[in-house]
Amino acid sequence: MEIIKSRVVKILDQGLLDAMRKIIVTETRKIVQEETKKIVQSETAKLSAQVKENTQILRALESNKDFQNARMDRMEHDLAQLTGCSKKIEDLEDRYIHHSHRIVIDTSEAAEKDAS
Repeated sequence: MEIIKSRVVKILDQGLLDAMRKIIVTETRKIVQEETKKIVQSETAKLSAQVKENTQILRALESNKDFQNARMDRMEHDLAQLTGCSKKIEDLEDRYIHHSHRIVIDTSEAAEKDAS
């Protein structure tokens, strides 16, 4: 009878140990899942803030790029005007240097005055 009693105790002890092991594993999984969820939420919040900051920087850079493009367009326009003015000045200088005059003396009036 002692042998049977000993076996029954072992079986009961083993069953108790198995039940305790299942409870510990289940509870440990819950704790690990909760902690993992907290860590993921924390890291996601950090990444979200970084993404928001990066987005603001990119928008500022894009705005600056648009402003610089507008300035560049204006400078190209001004340069085209200056180039046109320079060409006009060169043409005027060339005309000034290489100009000629045609002088016409009308003597018909003078002849009529002498006849009167």
